[in-house]
Amino acid sequence: MNYLSKIKNKLLSKNVELKGCTQLQINKIEEVAGNKLPQCYIEFLEAMGVYTKPDKTKEDWYGYSGFTGEDVFYEDLFDNKEALEEQLEEDGRTDLQLTDNDFVFFCSQGYIFAFFKLDEGDNPPVYGYQEGYKGETFPKLTDTLVEFYELYLEFGKSPFGNLRK
Repeated sequence: MNYLSKIKNKLLSKNVELKGCTQLQINKIEEVAGNKLPQCYIEFLEAMGVYTKPDKTKEDWYGYSGFTGEDVFYEDLFDNKEALEEQLEEDGRTDLQLTDNDFVFFCSQGYIFAFFKLDEGDNPPVYGYQEGYKGETFPKLTDTLVEFYELYLEFGKSPFGNLRK
């Protein structure tokens, strides 16, 4: 199945350079995760898991830079879960705990996080947390990982709306 063709095509049409992970890098991520990764996420890693770089020579490059500046790439992935656990501790959120089944694939500025559960299918729902969040559970941000990526890449939209409730 090709979950990310629309996303890849949009980025490429805006001259965003994509560099994917090698199979060895993907294997390392799965080793650290302790489980097989969802197919949709593997596609992300294969297509753009190392970086997305905008073509800054284009007038409209801002907003079409992919995930540049976010902790979603290979070199950052290994610290995201620990960063979220530290944020939960700083916020005194002993009622919210991550499990071994949770994979934190996104961190923005060290205070906004997104994760999926490794056992919820090949295109799993995405959950999140933001510094100071008051809810009683981790809210679902999107019904699928593809939906998360699509909202994130749409200028002016955000998959993080449920963190403001």
